Amino acid sequence: MSIAILATGDEIITGDTLNTNGHELAHRLASDGLSPGLQLACGDEEQEIISCLEFLSKHKDTVIIIGGLGPTSDDRTRFALARFLQRKLIEHKEAIQHIERILSRANLTMNTGNRQQALFPPATVLLPNPFGTAMGGISQANQKTFILLPGPPRECLPMFEQFVLPELLKNKSKGKVLLKWRLFGVAESAVAQMLEEAISTVDCEVGYRLDVPYVEFKVRCHQQQVSEIKARIDPLVTDFIIAPPEYRASELLRQRIAELNDTIEIIDDATGGRLQTALQRQDNFHKLTFHERESRLHFYISGLQEYWENITSSNTQLTIKYQNDGQQGSETHEIPYRSPLVLEYATEWLCFRLLHLINQLH
Repeated sequence: MSIAILATGDEIITGDTLNTNGHELAHRLASDGLSPGLQLACGDEEQEIISCLEFLSKHKDTVIIIGGLGPTSDDRTRFALARFLQRKLIEHKEAIQHIERILSRANLTMNTGNRQQALFPPATVLLPNPFGTAMGGISQANQKTFILLPGPPRECLPMFEQFVLPELLKNKSKGKVLLKWRLFGVAESAVAQMLEEAISTVDCEVGYRLDVPYVEFKVRCHQQQVSEIKARIDPLVTDFIIAPPEYRASELLRQRIAELNDTIEIIDDATGGRLQTALQRQDNFHKLTFHERESRLHFYISGLQEYWENITSSNTQLTIKYQNDGQQGSETHEIPYRSPLVLEYATEWLCFRLLHLINQLH
């Protein structure tokens, strides 16, 4: 499978907006062994989009097109694709219903511009968009695949992650399984050689994905190779594991808080609010407080002095003091301080330790 990415929008060409979607999609594709061979960007002019599609489709069999699916007159991507495919756009009932549902949340009614967003070539497979009115789509023609994604990153990236990438991977590696390890606090460059040498004699594909402060290590292989690969990799990565591949430590802690009947108080004098940002959600607001309030479980967090006082150092410390009805205590951990990303590292490490302490104290 060969893939190209086309980002559309005058704002990208003029430099007013960074093409972060193209960057993120390319990174995700490459980490799964689907490196895009070409990336282009063009403005909103319909003929420019068509010219790019002509070029890309000559060299690649899958073209991912980002942007230009909105309700305004300069959103021309769907029209350009229809002209390129020599197909008429038709109104899709599923898209109409989706647009009406999204607009109703804000007490808005559909206008002509919104209705434009329901137009796609015939036989297009529509892609859900829970965050906006612009559905995506997958169209096939002449043994080529054209994937339409909305421009706003909060809409584009989840749609790609949930619907597009799984489909691409399914077509790429039928009959293979994907193994993942979520490595904490280690650079890809520090472990890549060690991990790849460990399985160099096994017929498999490896990939990496940075998710600060984690690195996701992935191996795609045949089912009969799974046991052998795990036996070689697991001992090497044990010290870097604080969460399973599917979750960050902060996600696990949020899940645990949701299960509790007690309230938790966390006073955070270390992360500058990063911990609250990682943990506080609407569904746990009544169970989790970051100011003094009557609670059964109390935690006081301090540290990262070297970061906040801009002191040159290779390490810094975090201290957690804890108390419940019958127990109290504290623990101090030294963590590496290599860059301002120490805040991300500290936040996830604290979530890992808080989860352990909550389970111990509850």
